[in-house]
Amino acid sequence: MTKRLSVIQLRQIEERLEKLREFAALERPSDGWIRTIRQALGMTTEQLAKRMKVTRQAVLQIEAAERVQSATMTSLRKAAEAMDCEVVYAIVPRGSLNQVLKRQGRKQAERHLARVSHSMKLDAHVVGPSELERQIEELADLLALERSRALWADEPVTTTPPPPPPRPFPS
Repeated sequence: MTKRLSVIQLRQIEERLEKLREFAALERPSDGWIRTIRQALGMTTEQLAKRMKVTRQAVLQIEAAERVQSATMTSLRKAAEAMDCEVVYAIVPRGSLNQVLKRQGRKQAERHLARVSHSMKLDAHVVGPSELERQIEELADLLALERSRALWADEPVTTTPPPPPPRPFPS
């Protein structure tokens, strides 16, 4: 996939997410959505159970599972359908996608440059705090822009390939 196409897709996803940010801030009722909506509709657990074709106990279990956030999507959809409702599901980043990428890029850049900085100190090359900050920002921007797998790697990123292993001497 070309970078241009990737940038366009990122922007389109961001536009869709913008509509969901308001919902992401919406707090779940302490009793859970199923029970809250069921009660608002004036529906008993027995009535919901009949509409879902399950037992009353099963409805109580689903409501309890939702309260502790362990209900399955299938059970939520089944309950919603029985109440003429929809389940709305989305994963909404904290901030924009670009902000998430930039934060992760900064983490990786700091890890990488801390390792490089330590090696440079051993060689008596010291980089000042303002220069280090500039390097962190530049590397973070580059990593965020490239969106490579290295951005999310557990190991610090490398900006240059490692040297080849030494060749053994002929005997």
